Amino acid sequence: MRKTIHHAARPTRLRGALLSCGVTALAVLAALSAPAAATTGQVPAMEMERARAGCPSGHVCIYPDATPNGNPDTYFRYGAHNLRNVFGDRLVVNNQTGGAGLRLCAAYGGQNCGARLGPGGYVVNLSPVNSILLEP
Repeated sequence: MRKTIHHAARPTRLRGALLSCGVTALAVLAALSAPAAATTGQVPAMEMERARAGCPSGHVCIYPDATPNGNPDTYFRYGAHNLRNVFGDRLVVNNQTGGAGLRLCAAYGGQNCGARLGPGGYVVNLSPVNSILLEP
């Protein structure tokens, strides 16, 4: 006679591995459902100093990734600047003087912009951003 194995009663490998580490399903669900840093995030002070040193005074710099490594794209003049082939999490440094700000815009030409970002450094997902708007 053949035994019937009920798959629902048998723990899966993943569940067994998680339980052996003391991780519950609720903890996994909470970690997976926590929103990723889709909004702008502040940059740690040490990295911000490095980023500001690499970004000329009066400019807005967009670094190649979320760290102050590499050569940033720099923007100096007020107004809209269209972005091309810029996506993923990037470090955006507003090193403008006099409290000038910038906005990240969903459309080209500085249209459909988000909240104003003051001086400082931000890690931002630029995938949905098509232009930036520099404001006095």
